[in-house]
Amino acid sequence: MTKNKNFNRYNNIALLLIPLILSAFTHTWNLLDFPNLHIDEGHYMRKTLSTMQGEGLQPQDRYFAPYFGQIFMAGILGLIGYPDSLNPSSTEESIESIYTVPRLIMSIFAIIDTFLVYKITERRYGNKIAFIASVLFAIVPYGWLLRRIFLESIQLPLLLTSVLLMLYLKQDPNKSQNTIGKRNISLLLLSGGFLGLAIFTKIPVFTMIPLVVYLIYINTPSKKLKSIGLWFIPVLIIPMLWPAHAYSIGEFGIWVEDVLHQTQRESKPLINSLTSLFEVDPIIFILGISGFIYAAIKKDFFILLFSIPFLVFLYWLDFVSSFHLIILLPVFCIAGSKLIVGLCNLIPYIKIRNALPYGLISAIAIIGLVSIFMLLSVDSNSSNIKTQAAAVHYMEKSNGTVTLVSNPMFAWIPEQIFHIDMDQRSFFSTKPLKTTNYIIIEDSGYKKILKENSKRGNFQKVLYADSHLIDTIKPDNENQKYDIKTYPYTNLKTSPVSKEITIRANY
Repeated sequence: MTKNKNFNRYNNIALLLIPLILSAFTHTWNLLDFPNLHIDEGHYMRKTLSTMQGEGLQPQDRYFAPYFGQIFMAGILGLIGYPDSLNPSSTEESIESIYTVPRLIMSIFAIIDTFLVYKITERRYGNKIAFIASVLFAIVPYGWLLRRIFLESIQLPLLLTSVLLMLYLKQDPNKSQNTIGKRNISLLLLSGGFLGLAIFTKIPVFTMIPLVVYLIYINTPSKKLKSIGLWFIPVLIIPMLWPAHAYSIGEFGIWVEDVLHQTQRESKPLINSLTSLFEVDPIIFILGISGFIYAAIKKDFFILLFSIPFLVFLYWLDFVSSFHLIILLPVFCIAGSKLIVGLCNLIPYIKIRNALPYGLISAIAIIGLVSIFMLLSVDSNSSNIKTQAAAVHYMEKSNGTVTLVSNPMFAWIPEQIFHIDMDQRSFFSTKPLKTTNYIIIEDSGYKKILKENSKRGNFQKVLYADSHLIDTIKPDNENQKYDIKTYPYTNLKTSPVSKEITIRANY
């Protein structure tokens, strides 16, 4: 009996270690080459460093997202002495390290997510489905989204922890059924706290409230409504800190206006992001959608509540970017793994029924790993890194304040890391410059704006005409070409390779 227990324990450890090892490879290898640096990473890092350096919570003077993501990242980076511990300079190697550290933190979060996906699925469906779900999560090509410095990457482990805690609710046999019990009270408050922090990171995850309420209801043998009410306390109080802060500084009206603005932007429908997901990761898309249908047939409310409310909200919002689907990656994997095991269980032959799920996930894992390896070998950022280094070098030589006109991705390092006397203007802006001298970073996004017959296009054309070329930056692998219509390079539609970039100035 003891031997069987030891064997089962070691077997369970192996089932957990395999997806964690896979996740460590897929989320940390070649971190800076792929995916390409995203505009929102610049926004989030600027907010984080502003918080670290005591400059306030609103460096961009807009209430587009709550504060916990930047506060949490500021705490982590502050603990490791970032960026001073890197001895920053305007060399390419130094710029690479400045970008790599926060991306490495995102990758560690992704490994933690893999662990949480395994434990949630194990607790709900058993270790076989847990193994398959966590392997899927570790090797899905679209998982490269988790490498980017996005609020969703910070938010996901908070959400998953909240869900997992509610799966451990149980009645204490030594307690009356008329009491909740100290253990359950602790779990309820912790779970509510984690979901409250997830909402305080980005609001749309409030759609997971029905899922966690359902788990409380089915896992609490008595005092169900009291347990739900107790859980709701931190869920409501923590996110309310955001409007409370705006009210305390006399900006509640601006907060309301900015929050409503998020629901009134130009149409970017959910179907476009789902179509993109199908193009870049057809295996997980087909498994996930089929798994949702299977869950509906089996009346599996855990999977349905984990997906449908969030999808309905995104559909209503009508402004969905690819990274908004990060929150759904775990449930796509869980639904797909449950489908695989459920269909295999229909096979009458026991040996085949038991072995086939592992054979299928092994085949999927090989395809996924080959696809990921091909993507992670793409040089997406060398010209971006070299451009950042060159821009910092030129700005350090300027006399007096200089304005940087660029993709916001390039702004946070000279301003927050090197503390250059500068003003930043996004290439989307049409506000008059406050300084005489300015530098333009002409990347592919800027070139598109120059072609526009619009207010911002005409504004940038004037700045461009009054400037001169000071540097041309080429990628390290200038001749690399990929067919973005062929899988897995379809991912490059969402993460395009950076091409030649020019730097211009008027001084």
